Amino acid sequence: MGRILLISNGHGEDIIAAVIGQKLQALGYGLEALPLVGRGTAYERTGFVVHGPRRQMPSGGFVLDDPTAFLRDLRAGWLAMSLGHWQAARQVAARSEAIVAVGDLYALAVARIFGRKPTFLMQSRVSLRAWGGRDRRVDRAYTGLERLLMRSAVRVYPREPEGARWLRAHGIAQAEYLGNPMLDAVSGEASLEPSPPYLLLLPGSRPDAYYSLPRMLEACRLLRSTGLTPVVAWAGLELSKLQTPGWRKEATAKAEGVVLRLIHPDGTVAHLTTGAFRRALEGARLALSTSGTAAEQAAGFGVPLVGFPTAGPQYTLPFARAQQRMLGRALTLTEPNPEAIAQAARELLSNPTRYAAAQADGKAAMGEAGGAERIARDVDRCLRRLPMIDGG
Repeated sequence: MGRILLISNGHGEDIIAAVIGQKLQALGYGLEALPLVGRGTAYERTGFVVHGPRRQMPSGGFVLDDPTAFLRDLRAGWLAMSLGHWQAARQVAARSEAIVAVGDLYALAVARIFGRKPTFLMQSRVSLRAWGGRDRRVDRAYTGLERLLMRSAVRVYPREPEGARWLRAHGIAQAEYLGNPMLDAVSGEASLEPSPPYLLLLPGSRPDAYYSLPRMLEACRLLRSTGLTPVVAWAGLELSKLQTPGWRKEATAKAEGVVLRLIHPDGTVAHLTTGAFRRALEGARLALSTSGTAAEQAAGFGVPLVGFPTAGPQYTLPFARAQQRMLGRALTLTEPNPEAIAQAARELLSNPTRYAAAQADGKAAMGEAGGAERIARDVDRCLRRLPMIDGG
């Protein structure tokens, strides 16, 4: 078997690419990875060789959502970093049989322009459910340039069946929905000392987390009567930058599981965890969230969410509303203050009919697990049919 290069542009995309890569590895392929955003820690956990510069830019990869974000990234060294990514794509692709790109236009463009090998795209970012709505043109969900590049891909895997139907109707005959691998990418089996049920806090993997987690913690104080144990799923940001006024931090000296306890004088204790996301998710009754992929995974597991907008770079009001359109009643949006967050959580927990509807919408939006396996096998079938060529 040959080697395959994984290219992804985002923390959630890294996780999805890594799980697809593991399925390809099981089929006999060698895998190497190039993360275009952040440090690529998801690849490290799988043992894949990781290439290219590995830096976190101020925008967190959301340069198109904020006109000033790109300027901040430029000042932080975006051009030099990107040149390193493009060079790595060219060098690693030269010894690869194919490329699997996970993300959107940028991941696909790097694969096609610099990699120039048979390319498979898992378009994990665009949801037609999220895009549709009043005064929104669905034909702008996938840009004209992205559709042009998609035509040169061997296969395009949208995240929803609606996406596959729309792309095929607009000239991308090789678009095929094989499931949403986000649900296969739920990992983290480290043990948790506190017993469920949990109130799961998902502040996200972007700098939004430093803004949102303190507000979630204050909401937890107001939700003590629910009997839910607050558990934070921390996604790898620097803990030294986390400011939690009024809360004492107590390190546990553990590498994973509960690595930090946040203790308030009123007796509220929140358990901050790493490497335990699946365990926390399986025991969660409700989640407070300003996250992207993790929120969608939680919804797919039947965990309703209460979210609130931040100043960015990710979980801005437009992003939050788009996620709500996609997840339906699974996500309740509220104002970014502890009282409003706690009130929304109480209303959801106290209304069994509404709670059940939230669970049903989340599962319906995210589909069935098993997509990563099906995509890997499809990539394998396609590669076996392709002639051995140097270019894509």
